[in-house]
Amino acid sequence: MTGVGIENVLISLILAAVALAIGFFWKIPVQKNMSIGIIRSFIQLIAVGYALKYVFDLESIWLISAVILVMILVGSHASYSMSKQVRGAFLISFAAIGTGSLITLCFMLILKIITFEARFIIPLSGMIISNAMNAAALAINRLSSDIKSNRLAVETALALGKGKRESCRRFQQQAVIAGMTSILNFMKTVGIVALPGAMTGMILAGAEPLEAVFWQLIVAYMLLSSVTISSIIAVELTLTSHFTPHHQLKLKS
Repeated sequence: MTGVGIENVLISLILAAVALAIGFFWKIPVQKNMSIGIIRSFIQLIAVGYALKYVFDLESIWLISAVILVMILVGSHASYSMSKQVRGAFLISFAAIGTGSLITLCFMLILKIITFEARFIIPLSGMIISNAMNAAALAINRLSSDIKSNRLAVETALALGKGKRESCRRFQQQAVIAGMTSILNFMKTVGIVALPGAMTGMILAGAEPLEAVFWQLIVAYMLLSSVTISSIIAVELTLTSHFTPHHQLKLKS
């Protein structure tokens, strides 16, 4: 395969039709969501393709920065939509995702792993932010759920003179692990269970397998960095949102 055109995409819709038919046959109530997903993914990705071509041609620092900010905002909103029950979930998500993503990107630039070019920054930012988004949402939900379900134990520890951090240390650790589970599983099985997206894409585009492997390793380590930072910040801010400055639990009865 030397190139992929719109005709290949249209032909691949047969695969989507197969999925829809199977769902209909088994009476799985997802046909509407599948149909919407098929249409939205087509429209959104085509639009993004044209937009990225424009951004790549301009190579404007301000435009690249604006694209990254929009991605962080959208990722924060998506994380918030999964954590609405937590007080200040949007700001927590924004701080966690933004910090984890930007620190990782800055280190990659400082260490000269990549250069400040749109063709590097934007695709890698998308991967970093999407993984940080999932990690933040999982960490926020896990910590909030654990504090609520173990309210008596937390309040007992507080009554004995322990601070909020000491009272919830075990729950914090479990929440961070929950946020990092996906990337940890990925790193354990990469190259054995599956060839990941970045590596597969490069190979399909004609790159040498070893070059694709090197890039995939860089991607894996950058995701580990962003997910770890985002999970820890999300947990720290979520913990703070559940307590007053005097270490009193703010959960509703």
